[in-house]
Amino acid sequence: MLSLFTTGIYGYLDLVLIGWALGLVWLAGRALLKKVPFAQKVRSGLGEEVYLFGNWAAPQREEIGGWLFLVSMALLQFDMFFMNSYVRESGAGWYAFLAPKLEIVYFWLIIVKMVFFTRYSGLQLGAGFCFLFVFRWVFLNNGHFWPVVGMLYFLAAKDIRTRRTLKVCLAVSAASLFAVVFSASMGWIATLQYDPGGRPRDSFGYGWFNLTGAILLSVCIMYVCWRQVNKLKWFDFALLAVAMVFCDQGPDSRAATICIALLIVLAALLRFLPGLARPVWVRVVVSAAPAIAFAVSLLGGWLYDESSTLWLTLDRIFNMRLQFAHEALTGSSIAIAGQRLTDSGFLVDNYYASMWIYGGPVESLLFWGAVTVLLWRLLKKGALTESACLVVLLAHAVMETHFAWPCINVVLWLLPCVLYLLPEERVQTFAPKEKQI
Repeated sequence: MLSLFTTGIYGYLDLVLIGWALGLVWLAGRALLKKVPFAQKVRSGLGEEVYLFGNWAAPQREEIGGWLFLVSMALLQFDMFFMNSYVRESGAGWYAFLAPKLEIVYFWLIIVKMVFFTRYSGLQLGAGFCFLFVFRWVFLNNGHFWPVVGMLYFLAAKDIRTRRTLKVCLAVSAASLFAVVFSASMGWIATLQYDPGGRPRDSFGYGWFNLTGAILLSVCIMYVCWRQVNKLKWFDFALLAVAMVFCDQGPDSRAATICIALLIVLAALLRFLPGLARPVWVRVVVSAAPAIAFAVSLLGGWLYDESSTLWLTLDRIFNMRLQFAHEALTGSSIAIAGQRLTDSGFLVDNYYASMWIYGGPVESLLFWGAVTVLLWRLLKKGALTESACLVVLLAHAVMETHFAWPCINVVLWLLPCVLYLLPEERVQTFAPKEKQI
């Protein structure tokens, strides 16, 4: 039992599963003890939302649960956006002391929140258990950290105050990014530079150029979600344009630069022509974006032909992603529940292809199906800001693998409505003055 507390993410996942399994038993026992007809017992157990292990101090527990998620996510973003830079080399003493303890704290906050400070019905807990079990099962096979951590956080985002959490995390992320970039510019910490004789690249304090771009894109996404497209002013577009230029001229992260440009275009269209998203056929087409990107990524990888001028042109547009996907898809077999491919030499930056190869069909279809349903429900609710941001991040996933990082893809904090089979009125957004659950 002690190993559950000392084996990192393996132990954390097991603790959640144990807590939830006991919670399911508690919900079943609670329903059976009620002196009502059996059919009513079943309906009560499946449909009534309660806190696990007793409904004591319910109002306080709801507020505490929201703060637990907020603090955990803010610490995760600080860890990934500040600590996960060359700061670790300049402050080796305090870094070695703080870094491992920081991870323990934010994971334990999430565990406690999920088990003791979130309301569930039997149906909701069963659905969430299935998602987490599948992702844990795949993780044991492939060892990929972010998909399972992402699912842990997306499941934990139930019943949080989304806008309050977003504002705090935007502040933490922007401050962390600025501190690292400024420190690298001043020469206080190291940076990664590359000059092939063409366009030079500078990571500005991070370990890779595209990580800098992904973090910058995530800050832009959070900023737009906070401001909301219907309230954007000229200075908002100016700030986004500055971020795009910096991303292009500094780290030269083409995927992030393209996606920030796409974010500006979509935000402008929805700001000045909001009626574009009203027709049902538009919502249907946009909601199909995950399926389209998934199909195009896999088919493009399988059908890629380096002797074809058309395929070579498309491959240049996607920065060699088709060629990399082709090598991986044709050079490996498919495992139903994920696999490790050590020393394979594959470089798969297309997240759709990467999840299919390493996560397998079960995880891939479950994950992209959930994202598709979320996008449809956001569009149906009229959440144009969140829908546009999710489309931008889906485009980023064609060229990078950060889509499931909960510290980067904040739109997936809204996934609980899908993961727990919640009704339409329970779909949350980041809009102000929205009644939070």
